[in-house]
Amino acid sequence: MSGPPVVMAVWCALAMTASTAGAQPLKDVFRRVNASVVLIRTTAKATPPSTNGADAAPPEEGLGSGVLVTADGKVVTAAHVVRNSSTIEVHFLDGAPIAATVIAMAPFADIALLQLERVPPTAAVATFGDSDLLDAGDQIFTVGAPYGANHSLAVGWISARRDQPKVYEDATALEIFQTDLDVFEGNSGGPLFNLDGLVVGIVTHVLSKEGATGGPSFSVTGNVVKRLMLDERRTWFGVESFMLEGPMAAAFNLPQPAGLLVQAVATGSLAARLGLRGGSLPATVVDVPLLLGGDVVLDVLGMPVTASESFTSGFLTALDKVKAGDTVMVRVWRGGKVVPLTTTAIDP
Repeated sequence: MSGPPVVMAVWCALAMTASTAGAQPLKDVFRRVNASVVLIRTTAKATPPSTNGADAAPPEEGLGSGVLVTADGKVVTAAHVVRNSSTIEVHFLDGAPIAATVIAMAPFADIALLQLERVPPTAAVATFGDSDLLDAGDQIFTVGAPYGANHSLAVGWISARRDQPKVYEDATALEIFQTDLDVFEGNSGGPLFNLDGLVVGIVTHVLSKEGATGGPSFSVTGNVVKRLMLDERRTWFGVESFMLEGPMAAAFNLPQPAGLLVQAVATGSLAARLGLRGGSLPATVVDVPLLLGGDVVLDVLGMPVTASESFTSGFLTALDKVKAGDTVMVRVWRGGKVVPLTTTAIDP
């Protein structure tokens, strides 16, 4: 039986007060984290004149966002914002340009790490939160530069969590947040914050139909960003792959219970120097879209590929130990045969 209306109203008010007592107003959180967000302006290399007499194309300018994550000037952004840039300038709230260079990149996850020439005294360093604690229905916000409108706030909700446990960037499983945030050109690379002002993701792209002005946005989760960019600085292997195990491994006639089906190989990476081949034939296997025709990695750095966590941690530990001049070997399944590939590591 329900109580009198007045009593119920008082109880509801007390409950709401208790649930929000520790919450900080969003405008205060925004002001606190805003000094860590940057506008990124890039210039691509000019296209030289073609052999058929066409004029050289002028340098193309780009726009994006990012976030300062260390006191010594490291900024995280989206890889596509800076991938083909010859010059990178970063702007904090004071607007003064600061030169930056790319020091690490995970192109398949679409994450890059920049090093600034200097850090202004008014800048703030953002702190990462645990993105594993968030799921659909949690509120988040981003700060970025839509169409160059610097330090703009957009508030929304996580619509879905798109974990891809069998899709790897250098043995790190990709995790994506889908959100309903209104983000546009210039927001790419901007931080996704929880309501405590902790970084829980990096905005990478928007899914929209041709002619549409917007659509659902996607962010790589903060925990993946930390693992790829900050937790360890290791040799860049540079492979996007899909784990084959069980019936799928058998369908590929693998000589062992598991292997990594190579989807793409990043230019300039260790995998590219090894001669690993990515897939080229689009197909759907057990409702999973894949590129077939590439190598299947059977073992890397002396470790057989398995679908267990021990392989993932062992692979990353082994990459940590690779130094310039070391011989690196992998074995792949190519054309129905085991093929060894070797190369010499260089400085990352």
